[in-house]
Amino acid sequence: MMEFAEHNYSRFFVATTALLALLSLLGWQPGPALSIGILVAAVTLLGLPHGALDPMVAQHCFGGRQGFKLSIFFTLYAAVALLYALVWWQWPAFGLASFLAIAAYHFGSDWENRGSLLARCAYGATVVTLPALAHPAKVAAVYQALGVARPQALLHVSGVVAVVAAGVAVGSGAWRWRTCRSDLMEVICIVAGAILLQPLLFFVCYFGLLHSPRHLLQTARSVGIARLATIARVTAPNVLATVLAAALFLLILHGKRLDERILCVVFAGLAALTVPHMILEQLAAKNDAQRRAIE
Repeated sequence: MMEFAEHNYSRFFVATTALLALLSLLGWQPGPALSIGILVAAVTLLGLPHGALDPMVAQHCFGGRQGFKLSIFFTLYAAVALLYALVWWQWPAFGLASFLAIAAYHFGSDWENRGSLLARCAYGATVVTLPALAHPAKVAAVYQALGVARPQALLHVSGVVAVVAAGVAVGSGAWRWRTCRSDLMEVICIVAGAILLQPLLFFVCYFGLLHSPRHLLQTARSVGIARLATIARVTAPNVLATVLAAALFLLILHGKRLDERILCVVFAGLAALTVPHMILEQLAAKNDAQRRAIE
C-alpha cells in the first residue's frame, strides 16, 4: 500500500482537481458550511499527520546527541508555535502576511530537486497568491475572518505576485515536460484549481491531496517507516493532541461567528505549527548534509 500511495497520490490530486474544476464549470459550488466542513476534515485527516511525524524526525536526526530528549523537543516546539500564535493575535496583518510568505517557500519544497530555486518559489507563490487574484472577494472574507480588517493592500500585492509566479511556474513545468511530465500536470491543475474552485476547496485539494501526502510519505521513508498502518499508528496521538488543542482555542475565541472562529483556528493554527515544522526541516537537512560529508 505504501508504494501504491507513493506512485499514485499525484495522479489522484490531478484527477480530483480536474473533476472538481469540471463540476465548477457546470455550476456546482459547495456552500459555506460544506466548504468549512470539508476543510476541517481534510486538515485533520490529511494535513496534520505529515507534521505529526516531526518527533520521529527529531529523534532520527538528533537522538544520538548528548542532552537530546523528546520532552525538551516537545517543549521547544510548542513554545515556538505558541509564540507565533501570540504574534498573530497581536498583529494579525503581519501574522497573515508573514505566513503567506512562509507558506509560499514551504510549498515550493514540494518540487525539491525538480527545478531551480526560482521555479520552486514560483510554484509555492502560485498556490498562495493565485486564489486572491481569481477570487478577491472570497479571499478577502477569509482574511477578515483571520483578523485583518483591511486586506486590500495584501490582495493587491498577491495579485501582482500571482501573475508573475504562475507564468514562471507554468513555463518551468513546460520546460521540464520531456523529463517529468507530472510537474506540468500538477502546475496546470494548481492554476486551474486556483481559478475555478472556491479558495477553501482549492486549498483542500492542494494541501490535503498533494502537499501533505508528498511530505508525509517522504518523511516516513526517511525515518524508516514502510507501512501506511505504521504511519497511522505513530501519528494518531499527535494529531489527537493537536485537535484537542484546536478545540480548546475554538472555545476561548469570542466575538466572532462560528465559521469565522473555525477559519481562524484552522489557518492561524496551521501557521503556528508550520514555523517549528520548517525550522526542524532546515535543521534536519543540515544534519543530514553534515552526516553525508563525514561518511
